[in-house]
Amino acid sequence: MRKRVLSIAGVMMLCLGTCSAGVFAEESAEQPSATAYRAESPITADGDLSEWNLSSPIEINDASQVIRDTDSWLGETDVSCTVYLMWDEDNLYLAADTKEASSFGAVGLLAHDMEDNFKIYISTNPSADPARTAYETNDFLLYLMMDNQNWYSAFDRSMIEREQLERFTSKGMEENTDVLEGYEKGYTTTDDGFIFEAVIPWSNFANDYIEQYVPAAGDTISFNFCITDNDYPYPNTQSSVQMNWTGASDADKNPSSWGRVTFE
Repeated sequence: MRKRVLSIAGVMMLCLGTCSAGVFAEESAEQPSATAYRAESPITADGDLSEWNLSSPIEINDASQVIRDTDSWLGETDVSCTVYLMWDEDNLYLAADTKEASSFGAVGLLAHDMEDNFKIYISTNPSADPARTAYETNDFLLYLMMDNQNWYSAFDRSMIEREQLERFTSKGMEENTDVLEGYEKGYTTTDDGFIFEAVIPWSNFANDYIEQYVPAAGDTISFNFCITDNDYPYPNTQSSVQMNWTGASDADKNPSSWGRVTFE
């Protein structure tokens, strides 16, 4: 009888484990995925996509991806973008083929999150649980502001518990400055927007307490991308549409709502 009880318990544990694994797989399947291809030589940030592998785009062009001021989004030509990622051991390379009816609306009068920007959500820890619901040490929210002149940058780390910050705190959120070292950017205008390219050294996601991430082929990390377009950049009169890859309004707080990027 005791053997039978143990056997039933074992079956129950196996079922629980199988069910849990199924739920985890289902949750992971809901996260969109893309590939970042290895750059065989450094990419020049000049707004020209001829150096790029364009076979795994991150598309942000659908009403389901609008997370703020949904009534003000007038469709793909109003604001949308196609994003590409590449990498090497030193840099993250990013390109955004952007459609905007009113480009470059950052004027320094509003909070960063209300002005024209790109927001990059990225983990530099491939071992992090993709289902985690709170930011950890290696989770970063990086702002790239679009003002057609300085293209200043900022890190928001305000959502991370103090004991996990490892002395990497928010930078540039209160001023118009560039907090990235070795950051290169360039763009070209198009008939319906612009093409933006950026070179971001991995060293910007590290300090004396956080080891620099060196990607390797096969790594998969959590990632999301957001575009903000402010049509009327004046206090109390603006609409500021935001769209992101996963269509998740809680991406600023919850990494489980990001997508997944695999390095190849």
